[in-house]
Amino acid sequence: MSVMSLPEALFVLLETPSRPMHLGALALFDPPPDAEENAARRLIEQMCACADVAEALRRRPIRPVRGAGYPWWTRVGQIDLGYHVRHAAVPGSGSTADLLALVSQIHEIPLAPQHPMWEVHLIEGLDDGRLAVYAKVHLSLADGPAGLRMLFRSLSSDPDARDCPPPWNPDAAAAAPLHRSIAGTLLGSGMRAGRELVSMAPALARFTAEGLRRHELTLPLQSPPTMFNMDGGRARTLAIRSWPIARLRTVAAATGASVDAVVLGMCAGALRAYLHDRYALPDTPLTALLPVPLDLGQAAVGPGGHEPGSGAMVVELATDEPDPAARLARIAAALTHTDRMVGALSRTQFLVLSALALSPLALEPVRRFTAEIPPPFNVLISYLPGPARPRYWNGARLSGVYPVPALFPGQGLSITLTGTDGRLDLGVVGDRHAAPHLDRLVCLLDESLGDLERAVCTARR
Repeated sequence: MSVMSLPEALFVLLETPSRPMHLGALALFDPPPDAEENAARRLIEQMCACADVAEALRRRPIRPVRGAGYPWWTRVGQIDLGYHVRHAAVPGSGSTADLLALVSQIHEIPLAPQHPMWEVHLIEGLDDGRLAVYAKVHLSLADGPAGLRMLFRSLSSDPDARDCPPPWNPDAAAAAPLHRSIAGTLLGSGMRAGRELVSMAPALARFTAEGLRRHELTLPLQSPPTMFNMDGGRARTLAIRSWPIARLRTVAAATGASVDAVVLGMCAGALRAYLHDRYALPDTPLTALLPVPLDLGQAAVGPGGHEPGSGAMVVELATDEPDPAARLARIAAALTHTDRMVGALSRTQFLVLSALALSPLALEPVRRFTAEIPPPFNVLISYLPGPARPRYWNGARLSGVYPVPALFPGQGLSITLTGTDGRLDLGVVGDRHAAPHLDRLVCLLDESLGDLERAVCTARR
């Protein structure tokens, strides 16, 4: 057995039967020119023939004290790929709507802790002939960036390559953390964290004072209550959409903002319109939890390296601002302040700061009985850049990869976007009761991007 890190343990402890803590990705592939009949069945057989599973995906959580207490990792020696790899067909007419309904149902089912908590579903029967692959993994095993890296590492830039590994192969999945003794790990981490806490206090105080003075920093428990902040149950809805990423880069270049800021500005405009249409827009601005990668300027992680993981920050979305250009400017300023803060702190210091941002989630059981405690944040928004060139899996071209994010306790909406092969692919997961009619929100995202483009044209004149 090996000890879990605090972030890994947090996701295990937060999980309930009605609140599964896993995320996923829906990848769509155009069949290769030489595709044969029963291509999906052959693909499954080919994938399952690779029984070598990365160490990171051989772990499963256990709680030794009668299912309670701090969770640990145990290693599973024999992986049953027949359990982890599933074959399905799109019901109905095979439309995209039918596919999303099927994936929504799969996504809302918790992963079983009796096995390593990951699954891969190969789905055929789409009316356009494409093949869908939906993979889900528990957040204790991999976060969003790590999960997408597993997928992209299993793909090739060569359309003629026929030796691509499955995403669970060690060549695709990153190595698991080194096993250390429980006592040594806890002692070393505690001493290191103590030193880091002492050294981070002056820097944190300086950035906090500066951020509050310029209204560029959002502290925990400053978010207004919204219809998104409720625990409605396990039922999920998935919506997807794609745009040319060049549209966002044009807005970024014209305004001097980053693509990340344009993504947030696009989401902020859509959320403002969505809530306004339902007479539910708060007077104070909504906030978003943003995952922040923990490489902190270090070299990119290679196929055999350890995943850097990610921290988190809460950022204001300026939804009280009706003008799209002014809204984007406020968001860009808040992101710049966040980047400066991340750059000034060490990895351990930023982990501590991330823990402070997430700590109000522990108050969620209390929020069910009182409206006096505000939510820690309103929505979760992630932007995960992917490869710019086309990718193939044994000749099948990747035509879209749509993140399928998790919902945290007390949160009913999560938005994730990834840029791949000149596209911006969007995946939105909502609680059926807290965020109804997700298709409408996706349409508003398109309108919000158009509003930003028109605001840029007006500014240029």
